Amino acid sequence: MTLIATGAWGATTARAATSPAQISVAHLPLTKKASTFPQIGDRGQAVRSLQQALVAQGISVTGGVDGIFGQGTSNAIKTFQSNKGLTTSGVVNSTTAFLLGLAPSPSLPILGQRGATVTALQQALTRASISVRGGVDGIFGVATTNAVLAYQTSRGLTATGVVDITTAISLGIVEGSAQSTVQSTTTAPTTTAPPATPSPFPLAGDNNDAVKALQKALVAAGISVRGGVDGQFGSGTTTAVTTFQQNMRIAATGVVDQLTAQLLGLTPAPTLPKNGDTGDVVKALQNLLITAGIAVRGGTDGKFGTATSNAITAFQKAQGLNASGVLDLRTALYIGFIPGLTTNNPNSPTTTTTTTPTATPTTTPTTATLPTVFPVLGPCWFTDTWQAPRSGGRRHEGVDIIAKSGTPIYAVANGTITRVFLDHPGSLGGNAVRLTALDGTYFHYAHLSAFADGAALGATVVAGQIIGYVGSTGSSSSPHLHFEYHPGGGAASNPYLVVKPLDACKSTTPPATTAPAA
Repeated sequence: MTLIATGAWGATTARAATSPAQISVAHLPLTKKASTFPQIGDRGQAVRSLQQALVAQGISVTGGVDGIFGQGTSNAIKTFQSNKGLTTSGVVNSTTAFLLGLAPSPSLPILGQRGATVTALQQALTRASISVRGGVDGIFGVATTNAVLAYQTSRGLTATGVVDITTAISLGIVEGSAQSTVQSTTTAPTTTAPPATPSPFPLAGDNNDAVKALQKALVAAGISVRGGVDGQFGSGTTTAVTTFQQNMRIAATGVVDQLTAQLLGLTPAPTLPKNGDTGDVVKALQNLLITAGIAVRGGTDGKFGTATSNAITAFQKAQGLNASGVLDLRTALYIGFIPGLTTNNPNSPTTTTTTTPTATPTTTPTTATLPTVFPVLGPCWFTDTWQAPRSGGRRHEGVDIIAKSGTPIYAVANGTITRVFLDHPGSLGGNAVRLTALDGTYFHYAHLSAFADGAALGATVVAGQIIGYVGSTGSSSSPHLHFEYHPGGGAASNPYLVVKPLDACKSTTPPATTAPAA
């Protein structure tokens, strides 16, 4: 099956049904037109969509969402790119566009794949001092999976053995990453692509007052710095930075990036919504609070008042943060308003508990059925809330896709309806269905307002077929779909990672359906 998706900027791209990781910049035209990726000087809806996406990520755009790509928009892109570990060019490339939710995923190597993409991955792992058993052979097998796991563990990334976009950026194998050798598919105006500048933050080997300020900030944060505040950035300071990053639940690299510097108070934090603010940015915050299981009295009205402040206080208490009711940087990070939070859950079946980077992990990922269709018809909205706290000490094991009540819900793969749950007093999921694929992988849909005809227990359905409708049954404060992914029929795995590449929240065109192969 091939799905045709129209992106936010009007570019039509082909989405292969075999795996979301195969959605590639190769599917885009080799020569970019100005209307595909906005450039400095452009005006119109494409620029407005870009600015709205930046604001939704908590990035302030000087001049606001005015549809004009000027220096203020370029600076906002640089801030976003810096937060994501990309080269701060201020130019929209394929990786930046994907991370903003405005384009398909860059091509990422996957288990079982062979060729130049895998070779580039293995070479990057080798450069990072990670041994790949069997060498650089261009074959993505168990050895490469183990090497990816070792790399992710050593860098404080979510250790799955799967090359996600964060791992790819860290390894420098996608366009726009600091070490990337991938040729840009966007022709950038010479005025917006200045030469790379040195890091504005202290680096290992430095010996100056900036290092002293860093060391003082670490000590003030309760982190011991071996050697004291001596102004020398050696192994003791690197260890202290790593410890701080682990405590903050951000990528523990030992390198001072912008987010680390902001959390230490070494550089100003981005502008965040505050009491009295109104608009889409506040709506985005309120949506995140609701997705985290925090009730916002008045709902997503876009007004930051007492109700929103109280909801922030409740979230902060649940996270063990300073319960001020103010959206500070750490709260914004934990709620997902600011990108950068990592969740390494040692109890997750996809997370290795091995501490030696080159050791064989205790859990090896297995191939499982992946979604080929996005589960909800647009317009909709969602973000990554995997393992977010829930009432009763529970953790969120799905992704919440927010949409209007009655919005169609689709089968994400071919399979059989193996469970049907009906709403009743005290029910958590309300009306819900379980769709199971041939290999045992199942997808759980909850809070439905109604079931579709033909989606009864035991029914065989195909990817793209309507199986229900968005609702708010069970323990739900607003209409949304709670969607879970259970590879191989086992424990839940983060579904955000498999539905984000298929994101069709901006599309109001129903997907095509394809019957299973004979």
